[in-house]
Amino acid sequence: MKGLLGICISMQMTFVLLFITGITPKLNSYVGATIYVIIGLASLVISLYLAGKKFLLGISFIAFIFSLLIICFTIFIYFLPEAGMPPEIPLFG
Repeated sequence: MKGLLGICISMQMTFVLLFITGITPKLNSYVGATIYVIIGLASLVISLYLAGKKFLLGISFIAFIFSLLIICFTIFIYFLPEAGMPPEIPLFG
């Protein structure tokens, strides 16, 4: 269980490091969005599993919230239009 929690938190730390260093804007938009979605969904699943097993429930809940924020951030940045500009990755059209 501690190993899963470590994996979950390390994925979230990887997201923060990728965001702070600015590596993903240098990549293709599709690659950056895919990396962020994989990190968000994987950490979401792990945190939900740990919360279901009632393992360090407070930390698992915080990891769950942070995973949701990663997914919402990815949707906001890559898939939604902003100020009349088209989205980076158009879903429809």
